Amino acid sequence: MTSASIKRKWPLHLAMTSLAALISVSSVANDQVADDEWDDWGDEERLDDVDMDSWDSDDVSTVSGFIEAGIGRRLQTDSAIKERNTLSEARARIEYQYFHDLFSLEALGDVIYDDVLNEGEWQTRKLVAQFSPTDNIDMKVGRQVLTWGTGDYLFLNDLFPKDWQAFFSGRDDEYLKAPSDSIMGSWYGPLVSVDLVLTPKFKPDNSLNGERFSFFSPLAGKQVAPNPKLNPDEPTGATWSGRLATTHQGIEYALYGHIGYWPTPVGINNQGKATYPELDTWGASLRSPLGKGLFNTEMAWYDSREDRSGKDPKIPNSQLRWLAGYEQEVATNLTAAVQYYLEWTQDYDDLKKYSSKPQYEQDEYRQLLTLRFTKLAMQQKLTWSLFTFWSPTDQDAYLRPSVSYRLDDNWEFATGANLFMGDDKHTFFGQHEDNSNAWARIRFNY
Repeated sequence: MTSASIKRKWPLHLAMTSLAALISVSSVANDQVADDEWDDWGDEERLDDVDMDSWDSDDVSTVSGFIEAGIGRRLQTDSAIKERNTLSEARARIEYQYFHDLFSLEALGDVIYDDVLNEGEWQTRKLVAQFSPTDNIDMKVGRQVLTWGTGDYLFLNDLFPKDWQAFFSGRDDEYLKAPSDSIMGSWYGPLVSVDLVLTPKFKPDNSLNGERFSFFSPLAGKQVAPNPKLNPDEPTGATWSGRLATTHQGIEYALYGHIGYWPTPVGINNQGKATYPELDTWGASLRSPLGKGLFNTEMAWYDSREDRSGKDPKIPNSQLRWLAGYEQEVATNLTAAVQYYLEWTQDYDDLKKYSSKPQYEQDEYRQLLTLRFTKLAMQQKLTWSLFTFWSPTDQDAYLRPSVSYRLDDNWEFATGANLFMGDDKHTFFGQHEDNSNAWARIRFNY
């Protein structure tokens, strides 16, 4: 299934007229229900968890959605990109759900006018059918948002597509997870559950490409924003992901596997074009109550199949990745969470020896610390949040302060910032110092 894309320029007033029309349609829908707590991270409830007894008929359908306006702007000039706005859009969401005794259907899409790119677009985020051929097997077929793992903004075994442009520009967190056209089967046994995901055509991350944000180019030795935008050579092969999970005495255990490609264009082919090299990953995770909080740990082995010796400078080396985290409510309505993350690059001596730009290679043991504070106030209508990344090896950092307020069941307001800093322009966060921005959004749910 593919998303219908409208790549033509729209006047802003036409986009807003379309948004208003969606509200009008929804207001006369006899079967409309609110869906204020929809989980857009892909861990939807199973079909048999839906309370069908509360409805008068076997078939249930719902319509919901929102309209939203967002604005974001750089806090300084960027020598590589002239556009000061990082977010300037009007967006309307419409979601349709249909439940039957034998199956369910979900469709979710956004119509957008993006003033930064001066274009309109329809995005299908979900178009999926779910059914259960047996009592212990669930199937989900179609466009869907998938996720697993234990990290908070850190993804080790989760190789499903992400949208980093959305994350850095101030869109809602749900847009960090991008959809993919996949088939997911889940088997629930007495002791373990097994999930298997097939994506027939590889779907990469929506990485920075020079359209909205600049990035550091080791070849140029400086910040760049290519025009036309960076257009990597994408493989057309399938990807496979699997998870085996169980819970014993309140402790969650999981094993993971993935066969596919690096999700970002970290390789260069023989024609000098950015590409996505082949990648297998194998990992495990654990999540357990500890003291008054929750402890989690996760590891993953990144097997860079095209460069297992580490001698090809155009292909990234294999890595061992590990994290450990802890979360606890430290005061009334105040939660704190901390994570330690490590990337251990294999065959590091060969990497430095054969690299064309050894001065730009990251440390053999790249370390990262994260800290999250979340404070709820005003009967949990007001949420203060601060998430920080700090790398003692790269000597750079990324801060995400935000505050959101829910006026009522319909109106929501949010504002925040993406703040980057670093000693060097080539490090992971330091390269984005000129992309630092502040943003604000207003949303009406219907």
